[in-house]
Amino acid sequence: MNKNLFSYSDSIVLSLCKEIEFIKTRSKNINISLKTCHNKSLSKRLKLELYKLNKKRLGILKISENMFKTNSHDLSTKFLLEITKRSNSFQQI
Repeated sequence: MNKNLFSYSDSIVLSLCKEIEFIKTRSKNINISLKTCHNKSLSKRLKLELYKLNKKRLGILKISENMFKTNSHDLSTKFLLEITKRSNSFQQI
């Protein structure tokens, strides 16, 4: 039973890591687009998407911090927390 719990936990961590990577990549692309965009409507939509991605990132950060508190010796949880904190640098408007 313990083995199943760990594999389930690992798949959640993996999914959250993938989601953070998507957020990081998409945020980077949006920021590049915003630098060259001259259309106010498009800029507004891109900023809104960036805002939503940031809310998602903050939600994942909260989840990873709670997972870390519960299981601080788990390397995958430490990794998730670290990449979530590092993704903050891509959330610039």
